[in-house]
Amino acid sequence: MKIRTKLILANLFIVLFLLGSVTFVLTKRSSDLVHEHIVENAVLSLSQISQNLDNRLASYEDVANTLFLNPSLNLILDQRYADQLEAYEVYSEQFQPFLSAIQSTRDVMKVDVFTDNPSFFFSNVQLIDNDIRSSDWYKEVMTNNTGGYWTQPYLTFPKKEPVISFRKRLNNVNRDSPSVVSLEVRLKNLAQLVDLESKNKRVIFALSDGTVLIDSDKENAVENISQLSFGSQVMNGTNGSFDQMMNKESYQILYQTLDSRNIVKGMKVIAFIPTQELSAKLQQLRSMAVLLFAMALVASVLLISIMSVSLTRRLSELAVKMKRLNRDKFDSFVEVKGSDEVAQLGEMFNLMVRRLRELIGEVYQSELDRRENALRTKEVELYALQTQINPHFLFNTLNMIRGKLLIAGDRENAKVIGLLAKSFRMMLKKGGPTIRLSEELDFISSYLQIQQYRFGDKFTYEIDVPEEEMDVLVPKLCIQPIVENAISHGIELSPNPSHIRISGQRSGNLLLLTIRDNGLGISLERLAEIQQRLNSDESLTGDAHIGLQNVQHRLRHLFGERHGLEITSEAGAWTIVTMSIPRDGQGETPDVQRVDRG
Repeated sequence: MKIRTKLILANLFIVLFLLGSVTFVLTKRSSDLVHEHIVENAVLSLSQISQNLDNRLASYEDVANTLFLNPSLNLILDQRYADQLEAYEVYSEQFQPFLSAIQSTRDVMKVDVFTDNPSFFFSNVQLIDNDIRSSDWYKEVMTNNTGGYWTQPYLTFPKKEPVISFRKRLNNVNRDSPSVVSLEVRLKNLAQLVDLESKNKRVIFALSDGTVLIDSDKENAVENISQLSFGSQVMNGTNGSFDQMMNKESYQILYQTLDSRNIVKGMKVIAFIPTQELSAKLQQLRSMAVLLFAMALVASVLLISIMSVSLTRRLSELAVKMKRLNRDKFDSFVEVKGSDEVAQLGEMFNLMVRRLRELIGEVYQSELDRRENALRTKEVELYALQTQINPHFLFNTLNMIRGKLLIAGDRENAKVIGLLAKSFRMMLKKGGPTIRLSEELDFISSYLQIQQYRFGDKFTYEIDVPEEEMDVLVPKLCIQPIVENAISHGIELSPNPSHIRISGQRSGNLLLLTIRDNGLGISLERLAEIQQRLNSDESLTGDAHIGLQNVQHRLRHLFGERHGLEITSEAGAWTIVTMSIPRDGQGETPDVQRVDRG
């Protein structure tokens, strides 16, 4: 008798014994198993409903938190405006679009913001008067320590639509700010989440004080959990299940408590499962037990036969792969199936093939590393030769010329030669890719004085950077290309005297350096082209604004993609270039509030 036949007969005997035993046990214990299974499914379904409701409430709370964490909107609410027109411009450009986006994307019915700012009073923004200050809900917001709270359901006016509100204080920027945001949410939005999961069972969702928000049984709906005979048991518990008779029918009651956040802590989700549903499932299981036994027996015969054939086939496949490996075919892997000895043998074979490939790869890699090290050695030698060239002869020559000019009485040209020598010394100064801002501005001042000597009274300049920002590290020669562009394209061709202003302003962890000129400006088409190329990785060889792209790439290389240049201009009027640099030199800082450059 062949080994394959012996395997099939032995496995069939074992399978018949096991299937018979399992069928007997299933038939005897079907009642308990199905009951536990249905209760478990009900618990999972209830957990899903709880999670869905919790996530939906959290999404609305995130909207309020967005307003709370947005310093711009908080400052808008607290700022006193000179007139209604100024306030309306701020409202229409910054505040109203944000609220509209919330209502359109977050399924929020209505967003109201309450403030004590009498100069900022528009749609969705209400003034806090004495009636509001004395109201219960406002006192609750101001004294609440959980970051906000959900109200009891109420009807809107005039549509009489049931809603609930989430109310939160907006005092992130000003801890004493009385501003409050209120988000109205339709109860039917939450009811839809319950209907998706509840199906044939009744589900109740209530606040921590027992007030019912949703009851899927419209005919027997209650307003408070205390109206149920087992209400106190649910309110005093956290999670659990128990049997309960209601209206002469038996139910399995399951309940869970939300506790993911202090805001929703204590909210209850309750599910009612009819016991008749359990009995029907039990009968179905008993009917299917015999059918499954017969089907399992037939399937076992087929599977045992297939596995026996597969076992011998895998050994044959392994032998073929070994022959291929003997012919230097290092891609001859065996498909591992199962965890038996044959599978282990296949894994060891695959491991051996991988190790051979790795050893061959290491030999190639070592040769590549050797060549790369040789190339780097040549580069170091070349750099050493280059650094031997001493630039001091250039400084000495310029200083000699400056001295002769002073002797000749030509102090103006002597001053220019001195500035030129100072500039060369700065450009050839050794060091890393960054320098202190004070050194960069010192170089820019020398450069602008030389340009003033060149153009006469064509332009004036000023540098206005706070003293406390002078130690910030900036890329070397990052301002000069921008200033050069301002002179070449905005001032040199302008018929009128011009002015260049270099200023610095802190914004969070960023230092914003602004270079502004009132020259010819840039047309919209040319500005769009420059901005497109600044944001691309393509080379600008031969382009008049290659210096700008060079600065852009250096900023992003040193500090990350969030940093770089921003260019605004009005043709025939002005051009502003803003450079954002992290004050701590680390880069990749979060977005900050845009600074007004008007």
